[in-house]
Amino acid sequence: MKKYPLSYQVNTVYFDGKRVRKLPEETYENTLSILKSLGITEVMLSGYVMVEEADFDMDEETKRVGNLLDSLEMKPAQHHGLAAVYAPLENSQEPVIEKLIREVQYTANLHSPVLVIHPSQYYEPDSWSRHVGNPDFFDNEIAQHGIDAVLSVAAHNLHEAGLEAERLGVKIALENLDRFEPMGSAELLPRLVKEAQSPAVGFCLDSGHAHCCGHTSVTQWIGIMRDKLFTTHFHDNRGARLQALSEDRWISPFGIDEHRPPGFGTIPWMDVITELRNIGYANTVNFESGGWQEMPEEEGYRCAIAFWRELERISQCSHEH
Repeated sequence: MKKYPLSYQVNTVYFDGKRVRKLPEETYENTLSILKSLGITEVMLSGYVMVEEADFDMDEETKRVGNLLDSLEMKPAQHHGLAAVYAPLENSQEPVIEKLIREVQYTANLHSPVLVIHPSQYYEPDSWSRHVGNPDFFDNEIAQHGIDAVLSVAAHNLHEAGLEAERLGVKIALENLDRFEPMGSAELLPRLVKEAQSPAVGFCLDSGHAHCCGHTSVTQWIGIMRDKLFTTHFHDNRGARLQALSEDRWISPFGIDEHRPPGFGTIPWMDVITELRNIGYANTVNFESGGWQEMPEEEGYRCAIAFWRELERISQCSHEH
């Protein structure tokens, strides 16, 4: 039976609203130990970013964390960073390229094969504030310069970062944001990846974004990404029409990005696994969620892993018959 390597998110840093700060090692060493005991030796790291100030040296710290995982005989499946891909066209793009390259270097320090970033972040000089994909910003840029020019500049920046990524053995995976951010749509994101013209630039499939927005399904995204699908952010939610309010969830007019473990929402996971096999996906399946909810940590991870393995088994049997 085909079993994918599995990876779960483990936080080693956090953002306090002003700066990125290190978490004490003891806050995540138990999670690493639990995962390893359950046969999971890959983890998703995040937060070593160029869009916020930090109270530590990121170059030194990423090397330390990479070496720590080596000593535990574990490794990162991916590093989820944040970095702008674009600056207003009247400004220089050099700071964008420089910061993208630094994110690639941090990823290599962590010994991670993939850097995941959002495709709709932009850079403005002299500001550390988080520039997520503000639709008004991109609407104004597109109205002034045209979508072809905006995509061309972003693609050039990614191409330049891709050269460093190739040198260091890292891939850059752009995440589908669907209706949350303009450059992450099924219309624009494939164009951006294609125009980057780099074997190091491809996709990260976020199942939750696709499902709660309801415009392009998870399986449709797999068909779009195909051999450029480098990694995944798999998590579940209850779909595009769920109406609820919460301060700690990502809400759109279409649905809520709940980040539930697979099986706790309405994504058809059997179809997802089947489609992954159809395109020949052979990389790690990374979950941007934890174990099953409302149970001790080890039991929660054990149940989540067992559930996914059973889906793989059933999918394989269905395919054979």
